Amino acid sequence: MENNVYLVKWYGPFESQEDVKDWEEEQQFKCSLYLIQGKLKYAKTRYKYYCGMSFKRFVYKRLKDKNHHISDFERLDSIYVGCLANIKHPTKNQILVIENTITASLAYIVGKDNILNEINTLFPWESVFVINEWWKTTGESVWSRQPKNTPPNIIPDVLTYHINDEGENELYCCKKLKRI
Repeated sequence: MENNVYLVKWYGPFESQEDVKDWEEEQQFKCSLYLIQGKLKYAKTRYKYYCGMSFKRFVYKRLKDKNHHISDFERLDSIYVGCLANIKHPTKNQILVIENTITASLAYIVGKDNILNEINTLFPWESVFVINEWWKTTGESVWSRQPKNTPPNIIPDVLTYHINDEGENELYCCKKLKRI
């Protein structure tokens, strides 16, 4: 179980793929996860979300793939990129488990209809602990006035997905950690 504890540092919000590219190329570390929030064509108020992973490539290169869901958004509100802070060289399976945990919890919180990667809304096959930290690209905390519908306000800071002795799935979360 100790192997399934992950600290994800999320950086953003970025307003475009070009912003992600410029920032990512300057960093000394690689980001493996990304979150996209925006509106689809003809949507006036309903936001859609997408959580994805990029194993070997930069996130900005992954976002340029043909038929990527980012092209479904008519208006991008924010892009966040995440790196695993407690693992130097994460495996594809580790990144996939984190993506799966975040997507499934996001679908539970905002509803499956508001998630673009619907096939990834089932919880993982093993117990997982994900701690999310949210940072601006300048290194400051992102918590100075974020709208309620943004990923930092929707995705809990701590997600604990666990399979109990009876084989039942349990999801626990801590919405926001408070400074003491």
